Amino acid sequence: MLPIDQLIKPLSRDQVRDSIYRLLTATGLPVTSWKEGGVARTIIIVIAAIFAGFTEVIALAIKANYLDLAEGIWLTLLAYYVYGVERIGATFATGQVTLVNSGGGIYPFEAGEFVCRNPGTDAHYTNVSAFTLGAGQTLTIDIRAVAAGRDGSSSAGQITALVTAMLGVSCSNAAALAGRDEESDPALRQACRDSLGALSPNGPQAAYEYWAKRARRADGTIVDVTRVWVSPASSVGHVQVYVASSSGAVDGDAEDPDTDLGAVKATIMRRVVPKGVTCTVASATAVTVTVTGTAWVQAAANLSDAAWQAMFGEQIDAYLAEVPIGGHVLTSPPGHVFRNAVIGQVEAVSKFVIKFDPTLPAGDTSLAEGEVPVAGAHSFTVQQVG
Repeated sequence: MLPIDQLIKPLSRDQVRDSIYRLLTATGLPVTSWKEGGVARTIIIVIAAIFAGFTEVIALAIKANYLDLAEGIWLTLLAYYVYGVERIGATFATGQVTLVNSGGGIYPFEAGEFVCRNPGTDAHYTNVSAFTLGAGQTLTIDIRAVAAGRDGSSSAGQITALVTAMLGVSCSNAAALAGRDEESDPALRQACRDSLGALSPNGPQAAYEYWAKRARRADGTIVDVTRVWVSPASSVGHVQVYVASSSGAVDGDAEDPDTDLGAVKATIMRRVVPKGVTCTVASATAVTVTVTGTAWVQAAANLSDAAWQAMFGEQIDAYLAEVPIGGHVLTSPPGHVFRNAVIGQVEAVSKFVIKFDPTLPAGDTSLAEGEVPVAGAHSFTVQQVG
């Protein structure tokens, strides 16, 4: 029996071709006398190419049977049909932008007609509902990214360009907008493992985490919960659960199932909490972490200061969106967002980044139980080094 590492390893064209020649030689055919470019050798090359592609499909199909090896659509199918877990799709970044009309024009728009963008990332956004911007008026409107996923995210103050022509009008976003990529393969594998814990009638920690992240609104859409904190064992039968989204807090009222937070609690109460146990579900408290400082980069990268600033902001926002509730705990609480980790994130953006010297945060940011970091209005000074 072949070991698994051999079964999941596809053959290259050359390997298939050589194998065919060995078999033909074993039957007594004079393969060494065949001319290069001749009919026989050409046919063998074509067969080798086809069969090599077939072995790739075979390898993927075999890997699809194992949670740790399955990838992509194969993992999606395995998760759904074996574990009953659906991969969470990408979401659109949503938020608000403030329009300031310094001129005398009046601009009416139906939903989806107005477009603005982030000059650093070129992410585009459109209005969610109809609005009219009057002469000399300042108006805050709801917007949504045109593209789904994290590419549609923007830090605070980064959406400053109008695609739609509006003379005398400027725009800016006071708060960050966060989109969520399709659930990654590692995250989906963990969800499958958590789903096994969710089968227990005793409410283990994995069950709380699984159902909190899989809670659905009344319309069937997934509530944006990416981080969950569950209290340790209690002698009085009480479980405290904190939840956070990719952008920080989870909106709503825990006692109102028509809100996001209420939908999460209702799901946990229905699916997890055993009899005789009380459970409190709350949104994590947002703690703003603002990063400012000077970054030295190599001019050879041929990027503008604005492009570097946008890349740094995206990297920091993505990092903060994954910091667990309560921060990273080394030995005992409290947890932290470590200053050195922030420096490392900026310097890891590109091999062309030489050094980052932060002004903020001045030190490690402490996070208490139930607190989660959210991105502030970052500011980066870029020094191009020749």
